[in-house]
Amino acid sequence: MRFVSRTTRSLLEQSREQLLRRRAAAGTLGEAFPYVEQIRVELCFTASESTAPAAQRHALYPPAPAYFEFACPFGDCDGSFDLNGVASPLLKKAKSHVDGTIQCSGSRTRSGMPRQPCSLRADYMITAQYQASSAQKG
Repeated sequence: MRFVSRTTRSLLEQSREQLLRRRAAAGTLGEAFPYVEQIRVELCFTASESTAPAAQRHALYPPAPAYFEFACPFGDCDGSFDLNGVASPLLKKAKSHVDGTIQCSGSRTRSGMPRQPCSLRADYMITAQYQASSAQKG
C-alpha cells in the first residue's frame, strides 16, 4: 500500500496533475469544433490583497486541446479558472465572442497564515474565428 503525503506541495502537484490529465483527455479543438480556425482567451487579473499577476493571452488552434481551464497564476494556489462552461456553448453556437468575470476556485497560504480562499478574479474575453465555410452554413 502506497501512502501519499498531504503536504501543501503534494496537494498543489496533485491538483496540477489532474488539470493536465483532464486537458489531455479533452480531445482537440479540431475534433470537437471542426469549423473553428482560432480561439483567443484573454485573462486580466484583479487581486484584492496583493499585486495582481500580469495579464495572460492564449491563442488556440485546431490541434490544441478542447479544454479551457487555466491554472491560477499564483504559484502557491491550488485553484484554477474553469472557462469550459463559457467557451463550449460559445463555440457550439458559432458566436464570435463572450466576456465576463470569474473567481479562482482555489486556496493559498499568505503571510504564514493557514490556507485561505485565493479570491483572485479574472476578467476574461474569449474570441473565436471560424472558417469562411462555417459562416455560410451557420
